Amino acid sequence: MQLANAKQLWHLQSLFRSAAEVRQWGGEGFSYPLQRQQFLQQLQLPDTEAFVLMNADSLLAFGQICDRFDKIHLARLLVLPAFRRKGLARSLVAGLLQQGLKQWPTRTASLYVYKNNSVAINSYQRMGFEPGPQPAAHRTDLHFMTLPNQACFALAADAPVFINHGEA
Repeated sequence: MQLANAKQLWHLQSLFRSAAEVRQWGGEGFSYPLQRQQFLQQLQLPDTEAFVLMNADSLLAFGQICDRFDKIHLARLLVLPAFRRKGLARSLVAGLLQQGLKQWPTRTASLYVYKNNSVAINSYQRMGFEPGPQPAAHRTDLHFMTLPNQACFALAADAPVFINHGEA
């Protein structure tokens, strides 16, 4: 796992074929078609760090950690289609939690997931996340899921080695 660089962030843009796909992944702040500068700005928000899982030169997965809701908030999680169903979602979340716990060691973790994304919901539940009350304005199309602090540490112990490099 490493910090994401601009080239890796821009590569993500090529994965989305519609406004609906972008919204499902990144939320409502993205307009489609994606414009390079705007896309990069939306991914580089304050109090947010972006990370990637790599295999040699191949981008496998992407995710962000944010300081939100007094939790380690995970956002914009994505395992690239060619690498799905290989356990990388768990590695991605574990790595993100490892980084988040360095900054906020007493916090629980949280994430939002669309209710129609049953594959992701099942994956998060297998990791120990549970649906809970939403901390912001209620959205009927989203689940807000949390993971207790002790479970964060247990899952983070499964994280891939973190290598802090990458070009800006």
